[in-house]
Amino acid sequence: MVLGVVPKTKIWLELDGESLLGKGGAELLENIDRTGSLTQAARNLNISYRYAWGYLKKIEKRIGKPVVETFKGGTEGGGGMKLTPVGKYLLRKYNRFESFIGHALENSELWEACGFSIPDKNRLSGKIVRVEMDDVAAFIQIELKKPFTLTSIITTNSIEDLEIEKGSKVEVFIKSTEVMVDKPEQITFNDEGGNQI
Repeated sequence: MVLGVVPKTKIWLELDGESLLGKGGAELLENIDRTGSLTQAARNLNISYRYAWGYLKKIEKRIGKPVVETFKGGTEGGGGMKLTPVGKYLLRKYNRFESFIGHALENSELWEACGFSIPDKNRLSGKIVRVEMDDVAAFIQIELKKPFTLTSIITTNSIEDLEIEKGSKVEVFIKSTEVMVDKPEQITFNDEGGNQI
């Protein structure tokens, strides 16, 4: 089994198949909304004012509507920048998608329901003691360490993919409606510190 491997993802909004707003753009809009200043937003993100302004103009050109608007500071001078309703809509959309995907990646119950994560309490190690195959399904018996023997029917393709044969060491995953069979992967990761998995 490979340990320490986790899924990651990037979220961006597209319009007509082309990128419109990614994480950096969302952070720019969020900083403008919070500070009321493009200068301060660019400084917070460690990017140039020119680059930030160009990014905003690129979004506006793509959608044909402004995402920010400037305002004057009244009798005391000053002024700044704020998001238009369109800008707020794009930021809200991005944040909602990012939150949804982030929640899905961190939800252990969802991973278990999809079969990508199995609790250790449902995991048993064993050895194949019998294999019978036809064109579609395979009948296998697994001797577990408890010890007892478990019988499972899996697809012939699974037998071939996992290279299962009599004597193979396998892991059994118990689910409420089925029994899953996997083969421990012989994979070693080396890092600079010499740690191995």
